[in-house]
Amino acid sequence: MKLTPLNITLACILVWYISEYGKGNGQYISLGWLMALLVMIILIDQAFRLMFKHMKTLWYVQVGFVLLVSVLILVLKVI
Repeated sequence: MKLTPLNITLACILVWYISEYGKGNGQYISLGWLMALLVMIILIDQAFRLMFKHMKTLWYVQVGFVLLVSVLILVLKVI
């Protein structure tokens, strides 16, 4: 498995969830929603891999996707 921005993002989400799981503050996201998010990220990663064969282009597209989604999440939190 090649290292891509969406794989890195997936690993960060899993580490964050595991680190927050043992704390008594309550969960930010349920296990069902976490699984749905993980499946969605995996499917998007595979779709990008099918569309873009060159690794350099794949990296640019996936970094752009991660940045776009991050900005959209921040905008939605402000609204």
